[in-house]
Amino acid sequence: MTPLSNIPGLQVLLLTMIAFATLAFTLLAIVTVSNAWRLRNPLISWHSGKLKGYPLFATIFLVFSVAVTFVLIAAGRTGTIPIMLSYSWISVMWLFSSFHMSKRYITDNGIVKNVNDPSQTVVWGNINDYIENTAKGGTIFVFFYLHPASTVSERHITRLELFVPDHKIEPFRKLLNFKLRRRFTKESVYSKGYEQLN
Repeated sequence: MTPLSNIPGLQVLLLTMIAFATLAFTLLAIVTVSNAWRLRNPLISWHSGKLKGYPLFATIFLVFSVAVTFVLIAAGRTGTIPIMLSYSWISVMWLFSSFHMSKRYITDNGIVKNVNDPSQTVVWGNINDYIENTAKGGTIFVFFYLHPASTVSERHITRLELFVPDHKIEPFRKLLNFKLRRRFTKESVYSKGYEQLN
């Protein structure tokens, strides 16, 4: 404890901040999980990003919070246990939220870019073209789609890069064949490792 922590006003402020963070991370976890469960017709999903989507920093924070809690209990500092339990709860909610946000969901409606913002879903019917390139551990698909807008003049083409791991590539290609191939014809491209559908 620092000398500043003996100031009653500062203690109230710190407790208020911890309470707000606990509430915020709990709501984030609830919203993230409910959005993931409410997705309509999820067909394929996988974890993406570094460490295959594993939330490393949230895990480190959780381990640190639990370790400090046990140290304080062993030292007989029971007055700080509720605060440390709040930190542990925050880290669990952070871990839970990160775990679900790292997943890529492919639904019957399209590609979900952000599970917490369903409006960012790339609808199959808006995709104009795509190319694919093999990468280590999977395939990178680059989709070009029409970004929805209020007027025709405001619409523009946007790109989305999606890494599909090897163990999901076959079902993903079958889904692409069903959703897009009937609109496109395959053409060769003068770029090594790429395929284009027009």
